[in-house]
Amino acid sequence: MGVNSSGDEETTTTLETHQETLNTDNITFVDALNDEISTVLENTSDLQYDYVLGDVSDYGVSGNGHAHFDLVHEDSTIHCVIFSHRLRSFDITIDDGTHIAVKGELSYYAANGSVSLIVEDFVEVGERNYQQTYQENKRILEEDGLLSEKTKQSLPEFPRRIGLVTSADSDAREDAVTSIHGRHPDVDIVIHHTTVQGDDAMLSMMQAISELDDNAHIDVIVLTRGGGSEKDLRVFNETPLCRVIHNTTTPFVVGVGHENDRTLADEVADKRVMTPTHAGEIVPKKEDLETKLQDVTDRLDRAYERTVQTQLEATVDNLNTAYEQQVDSNLATFSTDLDRAFEALHV
Repeated sequence: MGVNSSGDEETTTTLETHQETLNTDNITFVDALNDEISTVLENTSDLQYDYVLGDVSDYGVSGNGHAHFDLVHEDSTIHCVIFSHRLRSFDITIDDGTHIAVKGELSYYAANGSVSLIVEDFVEVGERNYQQTYQENKRILEEDGLLSEKTKQSLPEFPRRIGLVTSADSDAREDAVTSIHGRHPDVDIVIHHTTVQGDDAMLSMMQAISELDDNAHIDVIVLTRGGGSEKDLRVFNETPLCRVIHNTTTPFVVGVGHENDRTLADEVADKRVMTPTHAGEIVPKKEDLETKLQDVTDRLDRAYERTVQTQLEATVDNLNTAYEQQVDSNLATFSTDLDRAFEALHV
């Protein structure tokens, strides 16, 4: 009790000090504000709905058995939690992209000022809204031939300069650069900063791609970003961005999200890598090239030695044969001359 009272007195004194400094009595600390917000939020009848509708995104179950996911509609998101005991009572599974109606109560976590829906029940209400948009975009791109394997370019076997389209201060940039230079440190990387999510992302990426495509020194362009919710990755399913990727004359690689994330940009690109960390796959390992070079050098040396040895042996054989033929010829000539001389002496 004594410790708590002392703490209250210290807080009061501190508040009073700040009131004098700020010249107002109407101030408070974050914890007090969050407690008040929690009380207001959870007791406001205007925010009590039977169901809240949206698409499931980024669903997962934590180590303590609670399920967490985002409920997304248009450009808005609210976090949802299903406690483990409630989750075990559900007979159906929840998949990313499912369009559902959620019944639950709003909860305000005062410690970090976040709002969540504590799910009591949910109902699948049909095909998700965005899935319809995705399928329509895919149909359009397919009809226009952008998804055909015949349109894809081959990547250069030994790229010397790579254009990287990503957020300059992101983990994706660091992972991609580390991956590429880990395989071949001598490859040049030109980083073109771009926004990879939000309202400006599509135009920002399209401009960056076009500028790198105009650079004759760029051998390959890589568009990459790290993982995110389905909502965060939707920009990579937009047809204008896909058309810019398809129309590049420079071979194009896309590495977006996690291994299981697939976007239309992946399908339009000349090559898809699963994550930013896999971007290094587009360059050969320098040590492998050096090993192959050494093997080729060794084979050339051995072939050279064999060729020289063979030619020397053939030359020696030819000389020996020529020498023997010359000696035989000379001997035959001498023999004939001696016979004639002998005959002349006895005539």
